[in-house]
Amino acid sequence: MNDQIFAQKIIELVGGPNNVEKSWHCATRLRVIPNNDAEVNVDELQKLKGVLGVVKSGDQYQIVIGNQVAGVYQEFQNLLTSSNEQGQRPEAKSEMPKKKANIFSRMLSALVGCITPLIPVLIAGGMGKCIVLLLPMLKLLDKTYSTYQILYFIFDSSFYFLPVFVAIAAAKQFKTNIYLSALVGATLINPNFIALIQSGKPQNLFGIPVSPASYANTIIPAIVAIWALGYVEHFFDRYLWRPIKSFMAPLLSIIIVLPLTLLAIGPAMTWVSKGIAAIMFFLSGKLGPLAIALFALVYPWIVTTGMHSALAIAGLEAITKRGVDPFTRVLTLLHNITQGAATLAVAVRTKDKELRATAISAALTVFCAGISEPCLYGVTLKYRKRCIHV
Repeated sequence: MNDQIFAQKIIELVGGPNNVEKSWHCATRLRVIPNNDAEVNVDELQKLKGVLGVVKSGDQYQIVIGNQVAGVYQEFQNLLTSSNEQGQRPEAKSEMPKKKANIFSRMLSALVGCITPLIPVLIAGGMGKCIVLLLPMLKLLDKTYSTYQILYFIFDSSFYFLPVFVAIAAAKQFKTNIYLSALVGATLINPNFIALIQSGKPQNLFGIPVSPASYANTIIPAIVAIWALGYVEHFFDRYLWRPIKSFMAPLLSIIIVLPLTLLAIGPAMTWVSKGIAAIMFFLSGKLGPLAIALFALVYPWIVTTGMHSALAIAGLEAITKRGVDPFTRVLTLLHNITQGAATLAVAVRTKDKELRATAISAALTVFCAGISEPCLYGVTLKYRKRCIHV
């Protein structure tokens, strides 16, 4: 089944283009927020060939597809756009009252929506830095060579400029101007600002002390800042006098949001980031291997709910604050190895050709890309008895 036909069938089973309020995708899942839950045919979605599973989280349906999700999502969006242009997708929403997701689900969905678009950047930067760091160990390149230094800063840029990438992704999530958002992210890592902070001299803005915090490699401050920008920008867009709106709205938005970020949001979120890292190091230090064992036991179920993204964010915060993540990286590695091994064992032992092809594809995905959903939904959760037997 090609991506276009696959996307068309999914649209039909989620209630048609009129019922799709919002859609996006992560590494393996097509995420859809419908206008009316009653029109979503979950049973038929789960039976659809190519769908590994369907997870309901808050107000969104997560349709687990696997590696081809990007292509399916593109066709999904093309079909929605086509329907809209043909007048088949009215602006009015269903009259049926929509059940609101709890605040935790909304926060998790927002975090996932801000982080998942960055996966290609993080993969490219992370794997590139690993290769560059290995070259001197293998005696293939000396650290003093300009080639090494240039390659290193190319891949390190993925992490150093993380606030800018996060701000751009958050702009799409919170429906605010992408370029103003990029400006907010860029300000947090402006060399002049960093120089002021590193000078050791007390800095103030409007007489209020500016916290000497570095925002390079950070995630949470940029997300919260763009969330605030969304509200400020929408306020001015709605209430500012139209003749001056085009040039005053961007100016006033930045004048309000950036000082707020430097004086309050940034320091507060830095404190939160340090707290997350401290909790992780406390668990690792006090419980040691037992903490890993306990979390490894429930981690597959955490992945099925999509909450593993929050742990990944915590891990990134630990790395940026202390340079190491002793908890989530080990937990994820163990999970990926066990899921991949079980899936590969099924591929070797099964006589079902279709299942073997699915298992081999899923195993390669988790071993090479660290994405375990195809293993979970395609094999280990779906064929529990077979996994036990092997």
